[in-house]
Amino acid sequence: MRRSDIVGDSPHPRGRARAAVVLGLATLLGLACRPDDPPADKPVPPASPASTLTVYRFARVVTAPHQVVEGGAVVVDGKRFHGVLAAGEALPAGAQLVDYTRYTAIPGLIDAHTHITFCWDPAWGERAPHDPFQIAQSKEELEPLVAVNARTLLSLGVTTIRDLGSDNMLDLETGRRIEAGELVGPRIFGAGDGVWSSRLAPKESNRPGQADGPEQIAATVRREIEAGVHVVKLWASTGSDDDLTGERTYSYEEIKAAVDVAHARGIPVAVHDTLGVVTDDVVRAGADSVEHPRHLSPETLAAMRERGVAYVPTIHHNHYYRDNIERFGFSPDKHAAFDAFIADNVATARAAHAAGVSIVMGSDAVYTAFDQSTRELDVFVRDVGMTPMEALATATTNAAKLLRVDDQLGAIRPAYLADFVVIDGDLSQIEHIHNVVAVVKEGAVVFEKSAAGK
Repeated sequence: MRRSDIVGDSPHPRGRARAAVVLGLATLLGLACRPDDPPADKPVPPASPASTLTVYRFARVVTAPHQVVEGGAVVVDGKRFHGVLAAGEALPAGAQLVDYTRYTAIPGLIDAHTHITFCWDPAWGERAPHDPFQIAQSKEELEPLVAVNARTLLSLGVTTIRDLGSDNMLDLETGRRIEAGELVGPRIFGAGDGVWSSRLAPKESNRPGQADGPEQIAATVRREIEAGVHVVKLWASTGSDDDLTGERTYSYEEIKAAVDVAHARGIPVAVHDTLGVVTDDVVRAGADSVEHPRHLSPETLAAMRERGVAYVPTIHHNHYYRDNIERFGFSPDKHAAFDAFIADNVATARAAHAAGVSIVMGSDAVYTAFDQSTRELDVFVRDVGMTPMEALATATTNAAKLLRVDDQLGAIRPAYLADFVVIDGDLSQIEHIHNVVAVVKEGAVVFEKSAAGK
């Protein structure tokens, strides 16, 4: 989803010029054809049009991390924010009023690492599949579950996701259906099939997206972009599910080939590297984000900060696997391995935070974990040492910048898309972010707690 794709209500400059010409002609024609009769002594003024504004009144409005308007109100005009009113400021005449004065407004949240099409229905068996890419179910069987995942994300306040890997471009198809109003869900910046090496075979051998060598990788990236991906996902190391390794699968030259082709077409690149052995090359190649890495050196973190490479830790994802070892059929000895992995991941995130690296929230949600997607924010505060406002930034302003839509999303500001979450409580405690009362996406209420029967 390129920036232009979410600005559909802005007229093209050529269209504006044409409209100006038509208006000018109409004005001239009106003057030329004006009757000579004098106007009536007391002309009747035209009826005032009904206001298109809606005002939501709050106890406080968090317009962006560290920016709070106590007693403020959010003004929405159609799909976009019109503005934010200070406490006691006059309301626009004729605007519709919505009273949320018990609650807090925060910007719509962005989950920058999901797999919304990796589904599992317990009716398929008592155990979840080991590998999400190997699910044998048809698209017709998956689609209802994908729709449930989408609604679940909205119920948490997630109005935008970056989906980093799907079977047969199902994430792109789902995103198009959401945009068309056929499904209710977050907007999707999808990566389609992603690009991966034969070094991951045989586990991934029947999936599209396999490419080896700079030329083949470049061709595959071009094909993915032509299919409509909004981000290129590159698996540059092993490591997934109960495989906690991180062996290199792509060279610097291969990573650089993918980055160069994608960036030439305005598409960002996310790179999977679970152990951190590839991250130096990821940074040097100019990728936009690195997913999951551990054991990053101070020099690597400094380079990430300097070059603006975002870090997506996905820590809580591994809590989910560790807590469901039996459900996934993993070996019981994996408990200790997951604990060590999580400890390394937390230590790396703490170092990255201290070094000033841009950290972005990504749940890496799969299967039955979508209702836990924003729990990564708890980890950031409890284990990494962030303040609640710093954690909020990872899912708003930092994430919007990574997606290259920070002039449209991630804050409550005039002309931004009207995505916001109504929560019960303030952000003195990060746990309050889970007390979702309602969610508004592009000016429309897409979730209400009472309507959900909760």
